[in-house]
Amino acid sequence: MTIEEKKIIHAILVKPGEDPEICQLPLNVDEQIEVISDILEGNIGSTEFFDIGNGASLWILVNDFAVPLGLKPNRRLPGKDKDEILFGNVIFIAIYNEKSEYEGPVNMPENICNMFIEQIKANFEKCKGDEKPRSQDEVYVEFPDSENERSFKWREIEKPEHVDKFVQAGRAKLIKHDDYEVIEINGRYFKQVTIATKKTPLN
Repeated sequence: MTIEEKKIIHAILVKPGEDPEICQLPLNVDEQIEVISDILEGNIGSTEFFDIGNGASLWILVNDFAVPLGLKPNRRLPGKDKDEILFGNVIFIAIYNEKSEYEGPVNMPENICNMFIEQIKANFEKCKGDEKPRSQDEVYVEFPDSENERSFKWREIEKPEHVDKFVQAGRAKLIKHDDYEVIEINGRYFKQVTIATKKTPLN
């Protein structure tokens, strides 16, 4: 039975403290997003890592709220970016890029996955487990490079009194609050705290 008949694609999963492994994801995009969100334990953050040819790029998928949630350190990025750490479960997946007439994820045969697994093991240093995020990893920027640019951090808080009014945003809930932004994810609550930077001083 072919991959298409099985309706799955191959990707690479890296869990903190473990070696990379091949994982199977649904071919259907909606189902795929749900499964990836389950694996990452939250909403998906993505970074295009490099062009692998044939109109596709290798992307790195992480939990986009990994730092506020305090997920375990996993791997360091290679080369000059080695100070940047990937936290929580990480998925490496091939996706068509702008050079292709197609869109969406690309299946990687097992031999290609194994080749990339060896590259990940050789170039993405495994974390010891006690690494902490850099200060800049905790900062989020809203409306970058505009007159309304604002920098903030997410600070964990106790459950607010009223959480019944919210907007669903993937695996998170944006809770309506009169004084500040509140988000609920995995049963935990965080509020936005505006911070001063050189580009966005507090007035």
